[in-house]
Amino acid sequence: MPTPRRTPPRGLSDTVRRKLEVATAMAWEALVDTHVAEATSFVGLLADRIPLEEALVRYFREMDLTDTMVTAIRTRVLLAAEAEEQATEALERPAREAAADQAARAPRPPAEADPVPLHPEGIEEEEGWRRFMPDAVVREIRERQRRSEETERVVQLALARSEEAIFRTHVENAISFAALLDEHVGLDRAVQQYLGAVMLTGCRGQVVFQRTMARLADVHRGG
Repeated sequence: MPTPRRTPPRGLSDTVRRKLEVATAMAWEALVDTHVAEATSFVGLLADRIPLEEALVRYFREMDLTDTMVTAIRTRVLLAAEAEEQATEALERPAREAAADQAARAPRPPAEADPVPLHPEGIEEEEGWRRFMPDAVVREIRERQRRSEETERVVQLALARSEEAIFRTHVENAISFAALLDEHVGLDRAVQQYLGAVMLTGCRGQVVFQRTMARLADVHRGG
């Protein structure tokens, strides 16, 4: 893949340069929106397995995002999570208050003597120690390993889906750059300009470049 270009091509008019700046801003916003949607889905899918902050860190690390984009995405995801929590709290509050009021109005049963323990104290202590027996420890380790492996499978599948969504957004953005620069530079240079504008390099940059050029080839073939 040719090297991405961060500086605009020479010979562009001021009007085209302004349009290029707007296109870059819109491309960043589209990427942030997609990442917010995917990160929100990611942490929601793993809510019963990984704490929210830990899931976000994993998402950001796997997606290899810049600090600027991480800040924007984290803020929006946390705000959305807080708003959802508040909405859930507002929906559940009337039911809890009604249940508490009903419990307060219900007649209290007569006091009863404390129940007699079903197991002597020595037996309860012995059952507690059983948790530290070798067989019990091995079973617990295996169960933790099974949960960890299952969580990792869920993470990998979710990340693969998110990668595809981000690639689609990149391709749509790159096509917009190609359309904007169509009369000024070649299609490959226009796509390189997009990759430089969003600082996308390496394997991901190559994938986006190839997919965009393939899409553009289909458009020109159809035309």
